[in-house]
Amino acid sequence: MYTRCPECQTAFKITVAQLKARDGLVRCGRCDSVFRADLRLFAAPAPGATKDETETQISFPIESDEDSEFIDIGEGAETEIPVVSDLSLFYPPRRGLPPLVWFLAALPLAALLLGQFAYFYRNELAQLPQLRPALGEFCRWVQCELPPPTSHLIPELIRTKIAPHPRYANVLRIRASMVNRTEKVQSPPLMEVSLTDSAGQLLARRTFTPREYLGSRAAAAAPLSPNVVANALLDVTNPDGKATGFEIRLIPQERSHTK
Repeated sequence: MYTRCPECQTAFKITVAQLKARDGLVRCGRCDSVFRADLRLFAAPAPGATKDETETQISFPIESDEDSEFIDIGEGAETEIPVVSDLSLFYPPRRGLPPLVWFLAALPLAALLLGQFAYFYRNELAQLPQLRPALGEFCRWVQCELPPPTSHLIPELIRTKIAPHPRYANVLRIRASMVNRTEKVQSPPLMEVSLTDSAGQLLARRTFTPREYLGSRAAAAAPLSPNVVANALLDVTNPDGKATGFEIRLIPQERSHTK
């Protein structure tokens, strides 16, 4: 008996034992189509086909999974045809997507992440002159507001410490470290120190000049270079010994002149 693939019309020689192996299910060795061989039987080769042509059609091998079983495809054949498993009908071989498809699919996600970053950090980014025009267009589109440009950027206060003075009673020693996070040199800022009691009530407040907390006229006159840490040291009086908390605020010197 013979059977024919419905997709590529290839004819195969098949036996009754082969048909019973998987209830007639086979896979074509030429186009990998799965079909019911028992429903496409005929008693002789295709009309006009010679013996050589039929043998050539039969000899196509097919690939299978490692756990597939094999059955003979006919007398004198040197290749084998795998028996089709039930799972192979429902899970076709996976094929990877082209790189261009992955790139196009990732573009909307990248744009979304960039938009979220620009929205949540717009205040900081708006202080950079080269980014402010683009951020202005972005905020008009998403209906957000930008802060006014700041002409007097201040250093970042990165560390503070307060402790009793090692030599004098009712005196506190304050240490602070600041760093210039911009790309330009800056003048040392003024340092405002506030002392509070255990209830959070303000006890005293005073503003110190760079010469007072840096220790010398030369240090106070030297600008703060980008990404260089400057250390401050202050000794302040503790009113009646009640101060338990403190706050330090840096103020640009230019801004203080305008008040």
